[in-house]
Amino acid sequence: MVRQAPPSRGMSSDGAQIARWFSALPVCTRFLIEATGVLTLVCGLHLLPGHYMALYWQPVMRQFQLWRIVTNFLVTGLTIGGVIHMVLLYRHSLALEKEEYGGRTADYAWFIMFCMILMTCLSWFTSTPVLSDGLLLSLVTLWSLHRADQIVNFFLGIQFPARYLPYAMMTMDFLFIGGFPYAAFYGWMSAQAYYYLSVDLPSQGGLNYIPTPQLVYRVFGQVRRNDPHAPNTRMASTSNPIPQRPGGGNFWGQGRRLG
Repeated sequence: MVRQAPPSRGMSSDGAQIARWFSALPVCTRFLIEATGVLTLVCGLHLLPGHYMALYWQPVMRQFQLWRIVTNFLVTGLTIGGVIHMVLLYRHSLALEKEEYGGRTADYAWFIMFCMILMTCLSWFTSTPVLSDGLLLSLVTLWSLHRADQIVNFFLGIQFPARYLPYAMMTMDFLFIGGFPYAAFYGWMSAQAYYYLSVDLPSQGGLNYIPTPQLVYRVFGQVRRNDPHAPNTRMASTSNPIPQRPGGGNFWGQGRRLG
């Protein structure tokens, strides 16, 4: 009598581990990775035309195709460049959401929304149809502003402080696309504006002119940070350095602090 081999559990075990890893991601990072991955696959496999996801103002205004205002941030190419985009998006978003915005999901979501709104307004003047590179640059810029002196490894092992990382990435975009990288530039501008208005200016005694709306706190079931009844809320601080993860958090290699 021949005994049948027991069914292999390797695939199911691996799938369960991936599911657990994905479900353990912070809310905003999980949404960005899932939405970008799904939309990129749908367009890359030609299940839907890619131009349905792009931001063209005529169909938005005349045919009320409002989804374009959001989907253009969440689609990239089904290429090696697209894979690198996804890795950078994952690593920088995860670092921000777990460290600078740990326990403050609503504030991180508001940062993303603020940058998307500002980039959308700026794209009107240049008719930039896809702003996914801008969203990535906004995350990278904010990440680098909080780690200005951390050394990062870039292309071909070039090392420099993290404050220069957004400029290096925009230069690479310029060289590869052969034109001015409007989307990336808008992302850099948006993150710089957010950091100045919400972090830099208040640290100098000014007001925070773009506080997280109360509606966003309600959506995520959180309360405003300056609410004395808020349990275990963490205040953003620029006077105390934010703890760094061992080994840094950039794609090209590990980082270290100067000094």
